[in-house]
Amino acid sequence: MRAEAIVVGAGIIGALAAYELRKRGLSVLLLDAGKEGAATLASAGMLAPYPEGLSAEVLQAALLGLEYYPVLLEDLRGGGLEVEAGFSGTQVVALTQGEEEAWEAREPLSYPVRGGRKVRTFPGGYVHPRRLREALLEALASMDTPLLQAEVERVEPGRVQGRGREGAFSAQARRILLAVGAWAGRFGLRVRPLKGEALVLVGPPEAQPSQPLFAGEGYLLPREGGVYVGATSREGWAPGVDLLGLRWLADYAHERFPQLEGARFREVLWGYRPAGELFVGQVAEGVWAAVGHGRNGVLLAPWTTKRILELMGVEP
Repeated sequence: MRAEAIVVGAGIIGALAAYELRKRGLSVLLLDAGKEGAATLASAGMLAPYPEGLSAEVLQAALLGLEYYPVLLEDLRGGGLEVEAGFSGTQVVALTQGEEEAWEAREPLSYPVRGGRKVRTFPGGYVHPRRLREALLEALASMDTPLLQAEVERVEPGRVQGRGREGAFSAQARRILLAVGAWAGRFGLRVRPLKGEALVLVGPPEAQPSQPLFAGEGYLLPREGGVYVGATSREGWAPGVDLLGLRWLADYAHERFPQLEGARFREVLWGYRPAGELFVGQVAEGVWAAVGHGRNGVLLAPWTTKRILELMGVEP
């Protein structure tokens, strides 16, 4: 099996990199292990560089994402692929006088928050990560880009080896990208899993916020006509959502947001954030890695893709 580029990992970063490589005419092989706990499937998709406290080069990288996503979604829409998103800003609710001063919050509350004093709205928004991934994979399929479910076990210059549904496999390419999220430690990269848990609730129309909203230790944002409530942050590989995580989420939603008191449970989400050192660069001849994005994978994916293409010598 041979291609001009192999992308290992079909989360947002891997799928977006494969999409941009394919648009530039390269043949691409996309590999994904289909592991439970992949971050993209549980992610909020928050585009909030300022509330996340990003600065310097990382802030500039994040701002590129705010410019890129409306263009990408319009491109996908032209192919008949719709993705839920909003770009009207992200809000931070000040709960204390100190927060009010620190955030320079001067706006009145636009969504009821117990203990909320004032709000500040920053540039930003959100995009639905699962729907975006699905749209990118559909677009790639329309461009004759194979997606194989396979566990990559060995990567070396020009070749990846592993095991797929039909047994052992080997594939060759001059360019190889590792976009393997929390599992990057298997390839010697300094990344660890940081599990996040979230709820999706359904209530009356007034229960849905118009834009992402940070308040205290958590946040809300619109999700498929309901409300995404996040998120815990827990070290280790323990799978699923346990009682402790569920209790934290339910207590946070109930105690902080009166509009959600009668909201119904739709689903619970969980995934492993790739925490540790943000690294986008070359790890061997013809092999690059894009790992360590933590809770900002969706936000930083456009910059990451742009940087990878530059490093691979692919024309913009």
